[in-house]
Amino acid sequence: MISIIKGAPTVGTATTYSRREIRFILTFALLGTLFDGAELNLIGYPLVYISGSLHVSTIALITVATVQGFASILGGFVFGTLGDTLGRRRTFAISVVAFGLAALLGGLAVNYETFMATRVLAGVGMGGLFGLSFSMFTECWQTAKRGTMGGIIQAMYFAGEILTEGVIFLFLTLLGHDLGWRAGYMAIGVVSTVIGFASLKLLPESKQWLAYQQHLKAGTLPAELRRTKVPVVDIFKPQFVFGTVLFMVLSTAMFLTTNSVGAYLSTYLLTTQKLSLDTVSLIVLIGYVATIIAYTLTGVISDALRRKYAFTLASAVGTIGFAWFLWLLVTGSAHVGIDFWAWPTFWALMLCAGAAGGFGVLGVWMSEFFPTRVRSTGSSASYYVGRGLGAGIFPLFALSLAGTVPFALALGIIGPVAGLVFSVMAPDRTGRAIADLE
Repeated sequence: MISIIKGAPTVGTATTYSRREIRFILTFALLGTLFDGAELNLIGYPLVYISGSLHVSTIALITVATVQGFASILGGFVFGTLGDTLGRRRTFAISVVAFGLAALLGGLAVNYETFMATRVLAGVGMGGLFGLSFSMFTECWQTAKRGTMGGIIQAMYFAGEILTEGVIFLFLTLLGHDLGWRAGYMAIGVVSTVIGFASLKLLPESKQWLAYQQHLKAGTLPAELRRTKVPVVDIFKPQFVFGTVLFMVLSTAMFLTTNSVGAYLSTYLLTTQKLSLDTVSLIVLIGYVATIIAYTLTGVISDALRRKYAFTLASAVGTIGFAWFLWLLVTGSAHVGIDFWAWPTFWALMLCAGAAGGFGVLGVWMSEFFPTRVRSTGSSASYYVGRGLGAGIFPLFALSLAGTVPFALALGIIGPVAGLVFSVMAPDRTGRAIADLE
């Protein structure tokens, strides 16, 4: 029995899941996060080649990323609300099918306008994944090692980025620059769509959500536990607004961190450092592996300490990495050769990549804060406002402000510094049990 609203009656009961149900929920949370990451990297990694095929500038494609980021804000609110009103399972399926079809159609785009439209659809579709995946996971997983497993789930995001790199690299090698990125888009789109339809059949619905819906339909809920017809209103009520706003800020900070690396690293290495595609791909891959390790370690640390302290530690690592890289740029010492491991710039960039470890705890942290009735809405809205601002607006703003790709990458330091400042203020309910009525 638990109560998470100060002064509210303790009325909720925890719900148990079978091992089979937990396995399916975990599987789809992992797959959803994997292909969410794959989708987001579909612009950043092959950016140079898409630019050539569509005959547009790099800045035009950064604009696409900006618009996609705004679309994900809309998706976060829409799919977050549907997750709390229509159910986790059906909303998850719609979300995955939407961005799967967007990738498939993106590979067929013959002009910039069509490509932009497919990325808008992808952004809206991706807006549902994070909140839904972590809502489902947090509701079925017992409190022990929840942070660790949450870190592993979020690590699949960068495993997805690795998947995109591998798939597109393979097709670029086999089919050339134009057909290569298109085939990669279509392959990832087909697999995502299949996963979306499969979830309709195999993914169990949240038992806490079902129980809450029964209470809601019966009209037996006390006033303070009733969800409004528009759940977005609830997450800005007095008992939640402080946490909602801070989680939006922290999510933005993390996206500033990851997208400075994701949007500019490949281009920086290809165009500024004049490295080959093979070498660049290897460096980017190592950066992804570093990030995956950081996600998992941050989750482990969050179970040993608290969610906020693990996030703060990841932000400290990022601040060091970006400050180091910025110093190398200012002093004219930022160089990377084919023997990249021998250059300080490479190691500074690896710290920048590992700085994203804060994402390894953010999903569970937010899901533990919001109650069952608005968990999907609160988590999705907070996360995708951050994605829209950090992954959408910031890359365009950074390039315009910095003037060059290297300094635009270095401006990512804003992310971990903001994470350091605001993480210590955020509410933390590490390891609490999850009930139907909270």
